[in-house]
Order: sequence, then structure tokens, then C-alpha cells
Amino acid sequence: MNEVSYSAHISNGKSALNSKGRLSGVAKHNLRKYRSKEYDRENIVLLFGSTNLMRDVKKVYQDTFSEALEQYNQKQTRADRRIDDYFEHLSGKNQDMAVEIIFQCGDKDFWEDVFMETDKEKQNKENICKVYDTLLEQLQKEMPDFKVANAVVHFDEASPHMHVVGVPIGRGFKRGLETKVSKRSVFTPKTLENILQNSLRQTASVEMLIHFGVLVKDKQKGKNYDLTVAEYKVQQETKRLEMVAGFLEEKQDRLFNANQRLEQAEKEVSEAERRLSDTKTEIIGAEEDLIQIKTEGREMKQKLMAEQEEIRQENLSLKTDTLILHSDKERLLRDVRKATDEKEQIQVKKEGFLEDIGVLDKEFEKRLDFINVLDKLKALFYKLLSMIPLVREFAKFVEEKKDIRAASPYGYTPLGRL
Repeated sequence: MNEVSYSAHISNGKSALNSKGRLSGVAKHNLRKYRSKEYDRENIVLLFGSTNLMRDVKKVYQDTFSEALEQYNQKQTRADRRIDDYFEHLSGKNQDMAVEIIFQCGDKDFWEDVFMETDKEKQNKENICKVYDTLLEQLQKEMPDFKVANAVVHFDEASPHMHVVGVPIGRGFKRGLETKVSKRSVFTPKTLENILQNSLRQTASVEMLIHFGVLVKDKQKGKNYDLTVAEYKVQQETKRLEMVAGFLEEKQDRLFNANQRLEQAEKEVSEAERRLSDTKTEIIGAEEDLIQIKTEGREMKQKLMAEQEEIRQENLSLKTDTLILHSDKERLLRDVRKATDEKEQIQVKKEGFLEDIGVLDKEFEKRLDFINVLDKLKALFYKLLSMIPLVREFAKFVEEKKDIRAASPYGYTPLGRL
């Protein structure tokens, strides 16, 4: 039985949905909100959500985070720390606001064969939508904390595939909102392996067998392809960049905690000063307490400020490293593209040489045939040369009107045999 490929790609890196601009770009692409010769709005099918992807995502935010946002704002004593709109608040933080998953069952060659039967095109499209609709239901069932906002199937590209945009939800946070957007909480290595690569692959295999009579290939162990040296370096630098980003986030958390502790120390100093003014009878003891608290506060403040400065310097260093890594990654990508272009040029030249060799082979065969004919003519010519004396003798007998058989009635002489 034939087997087809299966893939599930998650937005990450340059494709991460970490701003309203990125989200708007995905909305335009997925729902064909622009004119293009390559894409056709009539060849997409909406499985979930509406034709306004941005509004769909905002609705998920409203339904999911409104209660946690209200609880967070109630705890804030300063107005500038309150959050009016969680969606707008995240849009300026350069972190994932949503996540896109692209599912594809079968490659270009398989779908081209399927749609060769034009009389079944409508039925085939309906069956494809059934496959992806089942995958979408299974995704929502097994990953309830990935709230799907919009899902659409594209038929106007190389092969039919499904774009799913949703919001990953993390719970139980002690800093900030208790419930908030968190890609790390939802898309863990275990989730990616057990659900996206195993469970949903099995679901896709069953659906493809039902509707198209083929199974989905099992997941290959190890890497699916060999990396070139330059590609391997790009991959390693990307991993390092992600590690640096995680370390930077940890430093930012430490900086936030230091600010919180500094704010708490300032509150303690203010409280001590208020108690001093209210309790005149205990002014001496209060002044001593105040001096001690101020001294400790100053020491703590100096310590925290020193730690804050150290963290700030580390952040600057990490940002510099990040820029360098970005630059190295771009350079390596350019090298990969250049090597690919050179490989394609060599392939074109190779194909030209092969065509020339084929032409020369045919010409060589023709010349060999010609030489063989010349060899046969040469042999015949030599044979005729050897017979010249006999012919001359025969002519002499004819001129003398002699019987050539008289000399040798039984043909024992060369002339008789002739």
C-alpha cells in the first residue's frame, strides 16, 4: 500500500507571531486579503473562525484572560502598573502573541496524481477538508490549552495544507498574570513528540486511508536529511541564540525581582518615618529604629542598585552577542544560498556536456559504419585486383577465338575455374 508524507510545522524564529504586524501579515496570507496572480481566494476553505483573523485572536484573549487580568489589576497599588488591554500590552513586548501550525498530508507529486481525475476534483477537495477537520478536532482535544482562533485550508499552492492560528495558554504564574500567553508551557518537547508527531500522525494516517486509500509514513528516526557544513553551523548558531534569549529572559526576571525588593525596602522606610511622626512619646526609640532601618535600607538599596547595574551590563553584553549571532547567521545563510546557486549552475553545465557527448556518440557511430563500408569495398577491390591476370588471359583467348575449356576441360587451371 502506498504511503504519503506528513508534517506539522510551528511558527518560530523569523516566522514567530510576536507583534501585531506579524499577525496581520499571517492574516493577509492565510485569508488571501490581497490580490495576487499566484493565489486565489476562491481556492481556500475556512474550517474555524471568521474572515477576520485578528478579531478571532482578540476574542480568544477576551474569553481567556479577562478574569486573570482583573485579578492582577486589583493587586496593583500604582496606576502605571495596571494593564488596560492585555492584547495591546503584549504587542510591544516582542514575545509570542499567538502560534501558527501548518499541517500537510502528502507531497506535491501525490496530490497532482489525485487531481489528474478532474471529474472527482470536488469530491477530492471535500475529502481533504474532512481529513484536516478531523486533525483540527483531535488537536483541540489533546491540547486544550492551545485555543484555536482560526483554521483555513489552502488549495492554490503546491499541495493542499492547513494553517491553524491559536493562542498558547500557561497557568499558575506567580509574576504578572496568573494565566497568560506562554508558548513554552504548551509546546514542550513532550507535546511536540507525543501529540504533533505521533498521535496526530496516526489520526492523519487513518483519515488518509479512509478517504484516499493510502497510509501516512512513520516518523523517521534521527534527522530526515543530511546537513551541509554551512547549514549545520546555522542550526547550531540558532540553538545558541535561543539559549542566549532564554538566559536574557532569566536576567530580566532577576532585574524585576530586584526592583520589587527595592520598592519594598522603600515602603519599609516610609512606614518607619510615618510611625516616627505618629508616636512622639517613643521618639527616641523610633529615631533609633528609623536610623537603623534607613541604614539597612541604604545598604540594601546600594546592594540592589549594584546588582541592578551588574544585570544591566550583562544585558548589554548579551544584546551585543545576540546582534553578532544574528550577523553570523545571516552571513552563513548567504553562504548556503551562494553554494546552492553554484551547484545549480554546475548542474546546468553538466547537463549541457551530457547532451554534447550524446551528439558526439551518434556521430562516432555513423563514422564507424562508414569505415566498415570502406573496409568491405577495399576487400572487394583487392579481390578484383587479384583477378586481373585471369581476365587478361580470358580476353586473349577471346581475341584468338580459342575455347577456354580446351586447355583444361575440367577447370583445373585458374582460367578454367574462372
